[in-house]
Amino acid sequence: MRHYLRLSLKDTRFRIFWWIFGIASLTLMMPPSFHELYPTQADRDVLKATMENPAVIAMTGPIQEGDYTLGVMFSHEMAVFMAIVVGLFNVMIANSLSRRKEDDGLLEVVLSRNITRGGVFAAQILLGLLMNAILALVLFAGLQSFGYESMDTAGNFLYAAHTFGFGLFFYGLTLLAAQLLPSADWVFGIVLTVLLLGYAYRAATDVAAPHLSVISPYNWISRLSLYSENEAIWLVPFILGPVFLLAAWLLFRNRDLGDSVIRLQMNRRSRNIGSHLRLAFTLSRTLIISWLAGMLLIGASYGSILGDLESFIGDNEMLRQMAGEGGNGLTVQFVGTLMVIVTIIGLAPPLMVMGRLLKEERRTHLEYLGTLDIRRMKMMGDYVILALAAGFLSLFLANAGMYAASLGVEGIGLTFGDYTVSAFNYFPAVLLFTGLSAFLIGLHHRLHVLVWLYLLYNFFVSYLGQLLGLDDIYRVLTPFHYLNETPNEAADLLACLAVGGTGVVLMVLGLILFRRRDLA
Repeated sequence: MRHYLRLSLKDTRFRIFWWIFGIASLTLMMPPSFHELYPTQADRDVLKATMENPAVIAMTGPIQEGDYTLGVMFSHEMAVFMAIVVGLFNVMIANSLSRRKEDDGLLEVVLSRNITRGGVFAAQILLGLLMNAILALVLFAGLQSFGYESMDTAGNFLYAAHTFGFGLFFYGLTLLAAQLLPSADWVFGIVLTVLLLGYAYRAATDVAAPHLSVISPYNWISRLSLYSENEAIWLVPFILGPVFLLAAWLLFRNRDLGDSVIRLQMNRRSRNIGSHLRLAFTLSRTLIISWLAGMLLIGASYGSILGDLESFIGDNEMLRQMAGEGGNGLTVQFVGTLMVIVTIIGLAPPLMVMGRLLKEERRTHLEYLGTLDIRRMKMMGDYVILALAAGFLSLFLANAGMYAASLGVEGIGLTFGDYTVSAFNYFPAVLLFTGLSAFLIGLHHRLHVLVWLYLLYNFFVSYLGQLLGLDDIYRVLTPFHYLNETPNEAADLLACLAVGGTGVVLMVLGLILFRRRDLA
């Protein structure tokens, strides 16, 4: 077991390190920033008054009753969003250690070397416990070091504990899905859907039916009442993580390698793939479909709260004055903000599709395809086409879901055409990120991580920038500085052409560089 644990750790250590570094850095930079921007309770109370509305509740969860202290502000703004990142971290690592190694035939080799199934599974569990424990300890130590009065030891411990529990919940769920489903792509697609569906369900029910939101693990985080009541009892539901691990072990112990509990007989007849584009789609379809379903649900969950937003504006004198006559101004403003957040989430699918090209390169499949007279530019070009299609459909379905869910809201003044224009308005961002992804892959197979860091930067500046009072100079480095915020403003065709054109140039450079560089 120790030998296999060392091999697994050697294979994943750099990914684990960068995930932990990124999550911890983004989390720990926030308390000092909030403290500098909102130093007094009066400042924080003003912020609380503007954030107690359905749109913000859908994004970050309900605001706790009582004083909006620095600690409460930090947990309200960060806890739910960072849970998505922690969940994705655990899903990707658990899938790579379990089903993907099995699909590649590596577990068969390991078991032939006198390493038992118990040793393999124990190493998988131990690595999951270790990486989540390290992340929790780093967060706890960092939060403790600030010494803010409203961020006491109990609150810091619960923040770290819920991060550990949430991460282990999805780590265990992924290992369980690895026993139930026939491939790593199916495992990732299904568990990713659960991760996004849980967030979308919480967003809708936190606003419309808070008592039903308790089904979602994201809601358990909100119910902890961090840095105020500190309701530690809501850590108990996270015991499902170890339950999933136990169930996964019982199934792994008894099933045949390469088999699964659920047998999907979707391809009973052999078929001729016919083209590299179709092959690329076949390899990526589960990933694409799961993301598209998730984007539709996220859009629908946000759209479902617009009626509550109208009612809230009508009851709030300050917001009614901000919104103008009828209140529609502020509603449209919130819709514009939601569209930016949805667009940033929708940039993940095209980047993951491009990452599939790198996986095929690491498996030496591209070298084999090269012997079949398939050119390098054709290989990358087909993945670029799929990435752009996945990106546009993500934006379109999210906007369509938002529109469909808001049909019952009277007087909102937004048509399906407005939502469609918004999808086209933000599509140049998809072009830019896909182009940057292709360019980095063309330079070197290890540089693709930089585009993910850039996406994280875009999220930080676009979502948290207003709360932190960041200068507009930081937003200059993102495409959202140049693209108008529809439907608040009309789309700027010149800006769309400039951003999209930059993406196309990067794609062309990436294709040229990929054709010339050595494969990994």
